[in-house]
Amino acid sequence: MEKRNCPIFRFFDWQVARRFASFTRVFLFLIVLITNPLASHADETAANPEMPVTRAPFDGQYIIHLSENSRVRESGRPEPGYFDSLAIELFDKAGLDARIVEQMPWKRLLEQAAHGSGHVLYPTTRSEERENKFKWVGPVSRTLWNLYGFAKDGWADQGFESLLVNARIGVLMASAREAYLRERGAERLVVVPREELLLPMMQAGRIDLIAIGGNILNHYVEEANTKANGAEIADIDGVVPYRSCYLYIAISGDVPDDDVSRLQAQLDQFKTDGFFLENRQSHGLSTNPGSGFIRAMLNLGNNGVSCIDLAGVDN
Repeated sequence: MEKRNCPIFRFFDWQVARRFASFTRVFLFLIVLITNPLASHADETAANPEMPVTRAPFDGQYIIHLSENSRVRESGRPEPGYFDSLAIELFDKAGLDARIVEQMPWKRLLEQAAHGSGHVLYPTTRSEERENKFKWVGPVSRTLWNLYGFAKDGWADQGFESLLVNARIGVLMASAREAYLRERGAERLVVVPREELLLPMMQAGRIDLIAIGGNILNHYVEEANTKANGAEIADIDGVVPYRSCYLYIAISGDVPDDDVSRLQAQLDQFKTDGFFLENRQSHGLSTNPGSGFIRAMLNLGNNGVSCIDLAGVDN
């Protein structure tokens, strides 16, 4: 029998041919990858967030992103329903076309807003870095930024600058609080995709303090106590207030200035004709006309005010 007709040699030739074909496919793929400018551009865009982003033009319809989801709705938390009903009524009374979409993670929402026009986000902090990325209607609320922790841990004995160095601070990913704390030099930030994860992480000892709104934290504490069947969680204190910010409705892209003016005028009317307070009351929120918060909300002179760093936070 000739060697080439021997089964074992035929098998060997087949294996060599198979490996050569596989090598050829890999080599051709690498050539295409190196020479294809579209693939290279996509990789560079993903790796370099500073590259300019092409934004889709405004098609005439606004997209209202709800600030609550079905799980929160069932929990009875009042505040998000307040913002949703305010925004929906605002666009309706202003006579602007809008569709409503369900809540999504904040970071993904910001990414959509960066690529599209007419996305409506709220309540949104009107920070310096966001000022030119959106058009603004408001304010619709005001919040005191505070770091919260368990009273027994004694973090309140340290000043703000010390906390930025020593404490593991949990904060919502891509939020204005995260950006501000990084700017102030926080060294041990722990970012989470959803704010409801912050309290359980602090209970588990994975973080020391949480940067979150006080009303929202109260809701999560009440929810945790209900689930604990009487075994209430340890007392939580506001460790240090460090900033006060007004919250707005933010609209992405090059939408008509006339639309923004109509929305602002309608919101101002809500504050003078009583609807603003009625909406708060219907969602179980304070309407005390003597409170500093309500006076600030009804004062149209505060339109355009963003954030104020609190003086003497280390005292």
